[in-house]
Amino acid sequence: SNNNNNNNSNNNNSSNGSSSDSQLVAVGVDIGSHNARIYISQNSTSYPSIVPNENGQRYTLAISVAEPEIESDPMNDQYWDDNKKQTKDSSSSASKKKKDVHYLHGDAARKSLQRLKKPIEPHCILNMIKTLQQEQQNHHQEEQGGDEEQDQDLIQQDDTSNQDACLSFFQHLTNLTAHASHTSPQHLRFVLSVPPSDTSFASELSVYFQQGVLQSIQQAGYAKSEKKMIHSQKRILSLIAHPVAIAHAHGLLSDNESGKKNVLIVDWGASAMSMTHLVIVGGIARIQKHVWEPSLSGRNIIALVVKHIAELFERKNRGIPPGEVMCNKKARAKLEIAAEEALRSLGFSSKVTVNIDGLYEGLDCHADVMLATFEMLMRSFLTKAEGLWKGFQEEEEEEEEGNNNIIKYDAVIGAGSVMNIKCVERLMDRIFPCDTFHRGKSANDVPPEEAIAMGCAIYGSCYLSTTFLDAIHDNSNDESNGNGNIPDTLQHLSLVEEEVALCPMSIGLRLVEGDPIAILLIEEGAPLPALVTKMINVSECSSKGIDIVQITSEDEKTIGKIQGIDGGEENKQIEITAEVDESGIFSVAVNGLVTEWEDMDS
Repeated sequence: SNNNNNNNSNNNNSSNGSSSDSQLVAVGVDIGSHNARIYISQNSTSYPSIVPNENGQRYTLAISVAEPEIESDPMNDQYWDDNKKQTKDSSSSASKKKKDVHYLHGDAARKSLQRLKKPIEPHCILNMIKTLQQEQQNHHQEEQGGDEEQDQDLIQQDDTSNQDACLSFFQHLTNLTAHASHTSPQHLRFVLSVPPSDTSFASELSVYFQQGVLQSIQQAGYAKSEKKMIHSQKRILSLIAHPVAIAHAHGLLSDNESGKKNVLIVDWGASAMSMTHLVIVGGIARIQKHVWEPSLSGRNIIALVVKHIAELFERKNRGIPPGEVMCNKKARAKLEIAAEEALRSLGFSSKVTVNIDGLYEGLDCHADVMLATFEMLMRSFLTKAEGLWKGFQEEEEEEEEGNNNIIKYDAVIGAGSVMNIKCVERLMDRIFPCDTFHRGKSANDVPPEEAIAMGCAIYGSCYLSTTFLDAIHDNSNDESNGNGNIPDTLQHLSLVEEEVALCPMSIGLRLVEGDPIAILLIEEGAPLPALVTKMINVSECSSKGIDIVQITSEDEKTIGKIQGIDGGEENKQIEITAEVDESGIFSVAVNGLVTEWEDMDS
């Protein structure tokens, strides 16, 4: 109740410096070990909507790195010219003011690290926050003197660079959210989520995110009279655990049932696979037991696909020694990007064609990853996951038998990006059949990889609406405002509902007639307008053209054809751009020119 009172006082203070028609927007943020996802909920009765990144993707790579001052490629003239200039002006540049450092985020940051041949892990947001926390603890515990003070100064410089990188990334997320919600960063209120297995960095995450939001507000600009009020406001509403956020996304905490619920949350993401037993009583969730297994992480699955593609490439090019491609840092980075795209496509099709230009010593990679082969590679992961799921149930039953209780799960919910893989879905259906267990909302309503961000947004919307109603109730009893109307000081708490159009189906390309879908252009549920451009290898294309296929959960239907493609040349590539506007009108362009395609069925 103290937190609510503080929040009300802060909101009342904000009304003094803002217009009466300002609106608060609840934002749910899931900062994972690999990707960050954002959902906004502008009304407690409306469905949350995704916040895409600048490229239209539903996720943002949680990577931030300082933009290099010069190109790292020695073949670039700028590399040598800037080095000579720096050598000549080294003495004079020391007296000049240091230039502002610009930071890259997401795909741009990964490409920069790839060019510099640097590892990605140290530049991931959560890793940097954990590093900052550990180094701050070491600074307080250790007192160094003499020559060791120089090392301490170097450590503090690293701390500053990591901190600035995190703040810049959080500012970037705030800017994306403000643009998507058509509001000012001042009106955003965030709910963050942390894993139950490691909550030590939760306070640091909240502090750095708050500072990142303030930087975004300063960038947008505000009146001088509002400075004190803006810096005193609390932008982070709450931090909740991953399983609790997933339960919110599936509506398990919104029911007004007085009974007790036992819910099993299976979260299989990039960092680990975790199992959590939630006990829900009266809309309040409590974590009864939590187990996690890092060896079954999504990163290890990606590494498995990377190794498989490298073996196919080396098998095709027999002059390359076995294992040589994996030792090349640049080639490995390209393979990891291709493996991530292949895993997403395997959730829709039975075959994925991987095309990588100049993978190793100028040789291009063209490999087909079959779903059957991938499931064979996943056998060890599935066997271990099955043992852990069954063992978790047996341990729970043994513990409850000692208390003379019989445990029965009312719902079993799957979440995480790995849950989109078909063999994992079949394993869940076999161990936890839908006839026996409630499996939550469908994947179309709550995508497994976005459940945490969606749940945070739903929780934030409920938090704001509850605070709003409490404030109205308190003021309705005030003698100075006995008419029960909403006072001017609370008008800024009103929320607005906005619907975001989503693509109702997936759209892909079939290069050879009769083959399964090889290339996925636009995913189902992508925010509209959606624009995607890809380079397609048409060397094995059918003479009849390329089929444009509409993919739904029920069937596949050919809706058009790109004709006039000559696929006789080896390794010939074309640029295909697909667009779906807000009205649902679909158009295709080849090499920048609109291509005529015939409607197969109205």
